[in-house]
Amino acid sequence: MPSFHDSFPDAKPEAHKACRFYDEHYSSIAQWQLEPGKKLILRGSQEGTCRFCGRSKPEVAFQQIAHAIPECIGNKSLSTNYECDECNALFGVGIETDFGNWSKAQRTMSCIRGKKGIPAHKGPNKSWRFEHKDGGFQVTQDHNPIAVVNEDTREIKLKLCADPYTPIAVLKAFTKMALSLMPEAELPNFEAALSWIRNPDHSVGLVNNFPVLYTFVPGVSPFDGINAILLRRLSDDLLVPYQTFVLTYGNEVFQTIVPCPERDIAISGKSIHFLRLPNPYDLGLKPIVPMSHERLDLSGRTVVKGEVVETTLGYTLN
Repeated sequence: MPSFHDSFPDAKPEAHKACRFYDEHYSSIAQWQLEPGKKLILRGSQEGTCRFCGRSKPEVAFQQIAHAIPECIGNKSLSTNYECDECNALFGVGIETDFGNWSKAQRTMSCIRGKKGIPAHKGPNKSWRFEHKDGGFQVTQDHNPIAVVNEDTREIKLKLCADPYTPIAVLKAFTKMALSLMPEAELPNFEAALSWIRNPDHSVGLVNNFPVLYTFVPGVSPFDGINAILLRRLSDDLLVPYQTFVLTYGNEVFQTIVPCPERDIAISGKSIHFLRLPNPYDLGLKPIVPMSHERLDLSGRTVVKGEVVETTLGYTLN
């Protein structure tokens, strides 16, 4: 990876600080920018062996399409040949369902087309429905209104009810993406993580207190499709996590640590200073927009039901 600090003269001051941090601590080991219509299959060195459970043909089959990144966020390009059908089904009805439910509201707002198109939201007993239809958003509501229109500011405030999800399962889904994209030579460092994401018992922990760094960028398709990057620590004497994973799609950027107790013993139990990886807007490569940042806590191990997701949409009159 070229020097961040020297390559972006128009970057914001805080972005320059983050650039120096990554120059001094990390290098890229895998990076993907998915192109619609261009399909790519990541292949393992041993044909017919599953990366996640370790089993091989004929004990397990490899007939299903195994997406390296969930199809629900628009990935129809990147798949692997090293995820068996049993693991594919396990993830599909488990952690990837949690991820899909958790991310659904913003995917609708960002018009992300998944397996069945842009997801719609509906209330109990058909009391309300919110969907993308005929080139715009459509709200149908009865006795349980979810939308309030402010004609003065030309804004619509929405309150959507999220489908049930378990926070730690969402974190496992991010970890599964990183493990799917990871170079095969790195896998011996992540045996604990490989076992953790397959365990349906979410009370079993692996690494505590590693938040997801989140960025929201307003606008229509502010990023160029789906982007993913894996960064690895330059040396083990640096007191930072061994690997970090960054995923960008729609209007959102997510950055998480890839849990690696095998290589992160030196920082276990310690408070560490960690900066988010700058995006093109931070680096002055795109026009300045009012981004928002926060740290997401996905450590919860019980099912979240009835969570209300609030958002505001602007509109114009023809």
